[in-house]
Amino acid sequence: MFCQKCGKQIPDGAVFCNFCGGQQGVVAQAPPAPGYPPQAPPGYPPQAPPGYPPQQPPAPQHPAAYAPAGSKDLKCSSCGAPLTPQGGLTLITCDYCGTATSLGTGGWSVIQKHFMLDNRIDQQVALETGGKWLDQGLLRRNVAKNAELLEATLRFVPYWIVPTSVTADIQGLKGTGQVNLGGGQGAGHTAAKIGLSILAGAAAAAAASQRGGHVQMNQPQPVRVRDRINVFYNIPVVGVRGYTKYQPDDGYQFNVQGKTSYDKKKTGGVETLDGDVAEQEANQFAQSLAQKYAEKEARKRVDTLESFVPYFQQSPGELLHAPVWFVRYNHKGKKEMYILIDGNASKVIDGERPAASLW
Repeated sequence: MFCQKCGKQIPDGAVFCNFCGGQQGVVAQAPPAPGYPPQAPPGYPPQAPPGYPPQQPPAPQHPAAYAPAGSKDLKCSSCGAPLTPQGGLTLITCDYCGTATSLGTGGWSVIQKHFMLDNRIDQQVALETGGKWLDQGLLRRNVAKNAELLEATLRFVPYWIVPTSVTADIQGLKGTGQVNLGGGQGAGHTAAKIGLSILAGAAAAAAASQRGGHVQMNQPQPVRVRDRINVFYNIPVVGVRGYTKYQPDDGYQFNVQGKTSYDKKKTGGVETLDGDVAEQEANQFAQSLAQKYAEKEARKRVDTLESFVPYFQQSPGELLHAPVWFVRYNHKGKKEMYILIDGNASKVIDGERPAASLW
């Protein structure tokens, strides 16, 4: 599509030109000359002769509209407001109407599915949520109390939400072998080597040692398992390349059921980030994460995973601006760590915490 005023290429379906701001309209066609039958509209298929299959209209071809290199002063294709890309960003959200525009290598495109989640917690609740997460675990105590707060910032961060399903054929072994516990004083020590069966094995070995005998613990022989798993994830991929810490890495999923259409006014003036990750790149990264999560699920079915053959299917994604609290803290003056907190669901997305801290 070309601007009717300046002639430059603009996104298909644009209402305003991204360069000159000129409003686009439909130019009326001249009426046919008298005495001539009206011509069929473009793309209208003629009648096929009897016995031949009907002809299909050719697919419309739309040339990609590329932004000039180093473009700094552009205009929204929906409302005509000025856009100012910064730092090579290619995913721009209009501050006035909220229309998201992608300036990828394949040309300009207006993102049709753009949603957001509202922020429901303040800084105090975010810190309490993060503090509870810090103190989880048997080897952690008073971690939050001993943490020095360095930063607690709320931002609306763009995520590509990519619906991805994985069907995987798996093969592996399930079950353990036979463990023998010899009699005598060393029976209890040998029992400690069988992992989760330590208590039962030690008790049986102790009883046998008093009788001067021995105990034999029979475990089922390994069984070969062939199975198929089906899992589905709404995988979030952070849309800002430099924000790697904002990328969930443990299967976290946002509450997309509570999403609403993006509205800049709903952010309450909180910083809203643009991005530089194209949708196609997000799809590829989501597939790699889906394989990781599905393989983790497969390992729950077997003790030893021998074969994992996945098949992927992805649906069209959508852009979601999610409220994320970024909390940065220092633990006992030794190391800086961070926590990501979902401002909509008041849950920890990801983060870092000490492996052990008892005092």
